[in-house]
Amino acid sequence: MNAHFPQSELGRAEAYTLAFTDEQYLVPKDGKPLPGLIQDHMISGVSMTIRGCFFTREQYMELVYRGLTDKKGRIKTFPPAIMKPQRLWTGKQVVSTLLINIIPEDHVPLNLSGKAKIGGRAWVKGPANRCLSLDSMCESQVIIRNGELLCGVLDKAHFGSSAYGLVHCCYEIYGGKTSGKVLTCLGRLFTAYLQLYRGFTMGIEDILVKPKADHKRQKIIEKSKKGGIEAVRAALNLPETASCEEVQGKWQDAHLCKDQRDFNMVDLKFKEEVNNYSNEVNKVCMPLGLHRSFPENNLQLMVQSGAKGSTVNTMQISCLLGQIELEGRRPPLMASGKSLPCFQPYDFSPSSGGFVTGRFLTGIKPSEFFFHCMAGREGLVDTAVKTSRSGYLQRCVIKHLEGLVVQYDLTVRDSDGSVVQFLYGEDGLDIPKTQFLQPEQFPFIAENYEVIQKTNHLDEALTRMESRQANQQFKAIKKWRARHQNSVQREGGFLLFAQKKMASVKAQTPEGEVKYGRDAATLQLLKMWYELDEKKRRKYLKKANKCPDPSLGVWRPDTYFASVSETFENGVEAYINRWESENRQGYTCPTLSSDRLKDLLYLKWQRSLCDPGEAVGLLAAQSIGEPSTQMTLNTFHFAGRGEMNVTLGIPRLREILMVASANIKTPTMSVPVFNTKKALKKVKQLKKQLTRVCLAEVLQKIEIEESLRVKCKQNKHRLYKIRFHFLPREYYQEEKCVKPRDILHFMETRFFKIFLEAIKRKSAKMASFTEVSARKATRKDLDGDQDKIQDSQEAPAEEEEVIVDAEADEGDGDATEAKRRKNQEEEVDYESEEENGEEDVGENVEDEEADSEKEEGTPSAEGDKKEADGDGSQNLSFVSQTKKDRLLQSADVRINAVLDSHPSIQDYLFDTENELWCEVSLTLPLMKVYFDVSSLLVSVARNTVIHEVKGITRCLLNESTNKHGEKELVLHTEGINLAELFRYSDILDLNRLYSNDIHAMAKNYGIESALRVIIKEIKDVFAVYGIEVDPRHLSLVADYMCFEGFYKPLNRFGIQSNSSPLQQMTFETSYKFLKEATMMGAHDELRSPSACLVVGKVVKGGTGLFDLKQPLT
Repeated sequence: MNAHFPQSELGRAEAYTLAFTDEQYLVPKDGKPLPGLIQDHMISGVSMTIRGCFFTREQYMELVYRGLTDKKGRIKTFPPAIMKPQRLWTGKQVVSTLLINIIPEDHVPLNLSGKAKIGGRAWVKGPANRCLSLDSMCESQVIIRNGELLCGVLDKAHFGSSAYGLVHCCYEIYGGKTSGKVLTCLGRLFTAYLQLYRGFTMGIEDILVKPKADHKRQKIIEKSKKGGIEAVRAALNLPETASCEEVQGKWQDAHLCKDQRDFNMVDLKFKEEVNNYSNEVNKVCMPLGLHRSFPENNLQLMVQSGAKGSTVNTMQISCLLGQIELEGRRPPLMASGKSLPCFQPYDFSPSSGGFVTGRFLTGIKPSEFFFHCMAGREGLVDTAVKTSRSGYLQRCVIKHLEGLVVQYDLTVRDSDGSVVQFLYGEDGLDIPKTQFLQPEQFPFIAENYEVIQKTNHLDEALTRMESRQANQQFKAIKKWRARHQNSVQREGGFLLFAQKKMASVKAQTPEGEVKYGRDAATLQLLKMWYELDEKKRRKYLKKANKCPDPSLGVWRPDTYFASVSETFENGVEAYINRWESENRQGYTCPTLSSDRLKDLLYLKWQRSLCDPGEAVGLLAAQSIGEPSTQMTLNTFHFAGRGEMNVTLGIPRLREILMVASANIKTPTMSVPVFNTKKALKKVKQLKKQLTRVCLAEVLQKIEIEESLRVKCKQNKHRLYKIRFHFLPREYYQEEKCVKPRDILHFMETRFFKIFLEAIKRKSAKMASFTEVSARKATRKDLDGDQDKIQDSQEAPAEEEEVIVDAEADEGDGDATEAKRRKNQEEEVDYESEEENGEEDVGENVEDEEADSEKEEGTPSAEGDKKEADGDGSQNLSFVSQTKKDRLLQSADVRINAVLDSHPSIQDYLFDTENELWCEVSLTLPLMKVYFDVSSLLVSVARNTVIHEVKGITRCLLNESTNKHGEKELVLHTEGINLAELFRYSDILDLNRLYSNDIHAMAKNYGIESALRVIIKEIKDVFAVYGIEVDPRHLSLVADYMCFEGFYKPLNRFGIQSNSSPLQQMTFETSYKFLKEATMMGAHDELRSPSACLVVGKVVKGGTGLFDLKQPLT
């Protein structure tokens, strides 16, 4: 088929269906409407249907004619709303006239109760003096009875692209042709009204603020300039008395420190502070501070009715621009501590951190304009970068899922016939048709019962359909549930029999020999069970039978009427009961019986089943790919201590779908805590225990003295005297689970070794730089080999990291990207090696710790000493003399152990009283190149861990509400270690443990739970951006990923298990797949869509799913 000229009958039919927009009204992504009127039509619609809009007879006829230009035959009109002094028609009547003329002759006009986009609050003028009831006769309630608009204005919610509006309801009842007509006619009508009678403009008065409100605004802004220092104080936990200079100094330390946590905290506090000021200003100016109020205010009219613009735009015009954010945080500081050269270093005023107090009405300052431009540029870069990302993600999903089609037995199968889902989306429904099957929409169906039963041919259907089987199934389930109210452990009939008879049998039978591993009593029991007659045995079996399967699983929904999903059945039951009780209270005898309504709902359900041939795989892939283009690239990082870091947006989607990575960037677990006093007390201790402690967090300061020692010409040494001061225990005992003694023990046994290792590595690297100045290939290659040998010994962890390509700052992760990466790695030269060297130190620390632990396999003197030490150190002051001697002796033992542990350690002292400091002297050989020991020491201290539970870095206790609306504590951890949490079953409610690491869940709970986690995780990623994707799509993708019994990625490794070689070749790395297929002698059935396209066959999906038999006679 060409775009403009169909080539064949098939192409012609295809073009007809594709271009027939009336039928393409709903989007398969979530079943919401796609077309709708915009901009001018909204303004016109609101001002036309508002109360007090009247037309004379000429105007009324003119408008009705404009709307119904193409109608043949007589036009029904309404009598005027006002008779005297002259006959006037309201705007609402014009719309009603259109409606009753468009609705087909033989159908009853519709009834509809809904809400407008403009809320009830907007219509209240000024502060409400007496208590207004906004529910009755308010313009925000839209009520249509028999096709006549009685109350409410029509705006975006009714003829825009939004669900359950007027047009959507027409589509649902009368079909696409009518709803298309409604849209067309309303469009014509509103255009005519705006051109002939209304006109629309926006002036400066719409954005002006009253002088009184403006004065208040100035005051708040003045106040905000002084608030900065408080925010920094609060963030860094400084006392109120701290002077400006002191606070600035601390802030500078936080900024230049490698661990950005404190600095992020300052950012967070500033943002909170500034947000409060923004909100205050907005409260003062926004609805009531403006010169004109809605609906006379044209800008407000535009925003409220949904024509254009948002409240944010109006606020930036007349209040203030607010905080500028780059990548989710305030504009960064330069090394000088300024954000722009025009501010002081570490300036406390919010304006230096990107808080713009100006507004577009009165202009903004140059520095503010610069910040504003930064934010604007970021948006442009984002759109440029993210298109390729989301495009590649979508292509991966599409190429994998392209073969999934609904077959004639309602299963979803891949092109090779393997069943992925037994019913599409667990209930077999087609997404665009499910919109009015929500319980909230049942009243609408009941109101328009007559039309719907006519368009759906209810009577004809009921004569042919049989609902007996499904109803019996539901009854059986109900009966079983009533019998077994407390859910039983599944037991067999024999077990029940044994429980009853065992004791008596045991008493009767003598102790015989054990036969086949069973004693005489058991054998006797078995014999009795087999001898029971049918009737008695059935009695036992009946007690133990399990709950019958749901109706959907037993009876096919397309051939058995009323075989619906359990949720739908429950919804219908609840609605019918409510409906009957309402009728009883009103003493009305309704025209339709409850059974009839029930049948109609069931028929509607059955008509909504997904058609065979629907390419659900492609729909799912597009429904995930399309919204991902709207997600901005930057991940939200909840800065600082308050919250978890979570990967969001496209990077997280790629982690779940494309890479299925085993080590995700931000793994977390969450477990609710039991609501008992005991558990709540213990969980605080548990939180301390699980939190990781690094050495830098308990250090107060380090003093280093450096001297040169020359004994003779050959023997030159640098001598370093390093003194570590630790924080007193009360500083960290709230959060951390270590004692001063543990810290000292760690320093003695592990830290010095780690530090000396780091020095050795660094000096080796420096030496290699001095030797090589020119780039000699041989030397470089040798170096590379040595490095490799070293690395393979040191860092197994690093090699794994290369595989995962979920880094935020790399390309798209496809095959070409992998190739480019490989080439880049080969070109690496010395500068980068040097940089890597410095980073390596941190990464290898943990591995060394493991090594040093191995060395300590034999418990040495220090180990015994530690136990001997006991808890003596706390109450040293009144210890008997002998014990004091023993302590000093043990101190000698400790010192000697340290001196023996490494040849470079010359001397070691520590604080025997309070254990708050230790001092070590190291001798290091002189080198040609001088390097800074202190910086190395700081980085090692930051990276060495004194105390940790494997895999977990941090713990938080947050309060949340559970399903029943009760408050409960939830323990969140950064990092994953399920086995560790399983040990605390008395504190934590382990049945509700959740983790976002899909592999971990699959390993511990099986593949079905992993499948649920995939669905929930993808849903959460979209939820952050307010995007809704139907769960049926997600469940299909998840089912496909877990189809083989493990969690497989949607990339070139995942496609290796595909049965069609041509589909593999059209995905990526074609040559590799072609080579493999040729060598293995694989053959292609030509069933997958890719294969069909390659050879020019009709794709097996949609109308290509079946074959036509030709009559040959």
